[in-house]
This record gives sequence, structure tokens and C-alpha cells, in this order.
Amino acid sequence: MEVVFIKVGAFVSIIVAGYIAGRTGKLGRGTGNVLSKIVFNLTLPCAVIHAFGAAEFTPDLLWLILVSLVFNFVAYFAMLALTPRSERANRVFYLCNISGYNLGCFALPFVQAFFPASQAVAVCLFDAGNSLMMSGGTYALTSVIAGEEKPEHPMRLVAKRLFSSVTIDAYLVLVALALLGIPVPGAIVQFTEPMANANAFLAMFMLGLVTNLHVDAQKVGRLVRLLGARLVCNVAFTVTALAFLPFASAVKIIVCMAIWAPIGAMGPVFTMWCKGDHGLAGFANAISVIVAVVVMTGIVIASGVMG
Repeated sequence: MEVVFIKVGAFVSIIVAGYIAGRTGKLGRGTGNVLSKIVFNLTLPCAVIHAFGAAEFTPDLLWLILVSLVFNFVAYFAMLALTPRSERANRVFYLCNISGYNLGCFALPFVQAFFPASQAVAVCLFDAGNSLMMSGGTYALTSVIAGEEKPEHPMRLVAKRLFSSVTIDAYLVLVALALLGIPVPGAIVQFTEPMANANAFLAMFMLGLVTNLHVDAQKVGRLVRLLGARLVCNVAFTVTALAFLPFASAVKIIVCMAIWAPIGAMGPVFTMWCKGDHGLAGFANAISVIVAVVVMTGIVIASGVMG
């Protein structure tokens, strides 16, 4: 129990340090942008490669990709059905932030801190499905449905965003290798290890840098409705995962942790691109981080992974 709180405390301290650095300007302008590029293009792909290399891959885990996609679609289209009469900007806010999980920069480092590296691949596969929405799917759908300026070729936009993502490209190659029975070479696993180990710190620090803890009191209602809807979805998906997914208990636990990960980091960005309230989206993201820390810590303790 003590070890759990020490590790969680370390994560929270890194996020707080990033937040303070961002508010005081100690690191200068543009630091968050530079750090996000390092994380998304270097340390996160390396963490994914390392997790796959350390895992004993079994084809049945590929179902996690589909499970993640289904959960994302259910949340998105449920919100779509509930908001036909909402103002355009409000609908953008709801649609861009109701689905999608921050797995690579939050759940993966969290899971790696408490579970063997061989089990972290479950988060990676869940993220492979999640990334299809977080790397462009949510933005393209919302642009067509509620965007101020509708893209001429939404599917082309989705494809461009997906295949320009280093992490998505890494997933495609690693899954293909796994299906062919070709293991990740040990030399590559060793080469990526230092950068994979750096992902947890950099991802959490970046999260703190971009966190916004200011919200207009008039907007609290929208914030509560969004977070309440995510809460309902998360509870339903957790029950579904525990009751119906045909995986070992350890995998189900990791899936549950992934379900309670914060709102995807691209949610506020998509909100901004679709001319919605990205400031409120950033605040919702910050609140979801706090909820994730509490719930995911509870799952770790309840699962007894620390013995």
C-alpha cells in the first residue's frame, strides 16, 4: 500500500511541477509545444515498441483494438443523440471530449509503474483502437456534424492525420509483426529502453504544462454535464469489461484502468479547431486527470497487484 501511494505521489508531483513551470514561465514560451513533439514523436513510440518487445503477444489480445473502438463509438454517438438541440459551439465541446482516452501519456506510464512490462501491451492494443479516434476520427466527424467550416474531404483528413502519427505507424508495424510471428529484435528493445523510461516523466510533466485550472462560473453546467456523461460511460464500460470480456483477470484490470484514463490530450485541440470552447475543454481535461489519479489508484489497490 505504501509503495502505491509513493509512486502515485511521484506522478502527481511531476504534473504539479509542470503546472507550476507553465504558470510561472520558468521554461519560456513554446515549451509545451516542443515537449509534446518529443513525447508524441519519440518517447511514446519507443514506449510502445518496448512494451511490445517485452510482451509475450497472443493474437486474442487483438480484440482489445475492437473493444476500444466500440467504447469510443458508443460514447460519441450517445452524446450525438443527446445533443441535437444544443448550440453549435456547445455541441462541439461535448462531441470532442466525450470519447477518447489519454493512454499513451497517462495510462501507459501509470500501468508500467505497477504492472510487469509484459502486461503493458494490453494498454498499447487498447490505445491502437483509441488512437483511430484521437488521431483524427473525432475531429473529422465533429467537423462534418457541427463544425463551423466543414472539410471538403473528411475521410482524406482522417487518413492524413492517422498515417502522419508516428505512434499509429508503430502500432501498425508491431501488430503486423506479431501476427506474422516475428518478435521485436532484442537489440531494438534494449535501444528503445532509455527513451521508453523517459516517457513517464516527460508525459506527466507535459500534462502539467498544458493544464488550465480556470473556468467561468457560467460554464460550470456544461462542464458538469460532460464529466457526468463520461462518468456514466466509464461505469458502464467497466462493468462490461469485468463481466463480459474473455480475458485473464490481469488484462481486465488493465482495461479498466484504461477506461478511467483522462480525456484525450487532443480533445481541447479538436474543440479549438472546430471553433468550440477550448478553454472549458482544457479545464474539463484537468478535472478528468484528478478523477483518473483517484480511480486508477483505487483499482491498483483493489486488484492487489502490489501483493
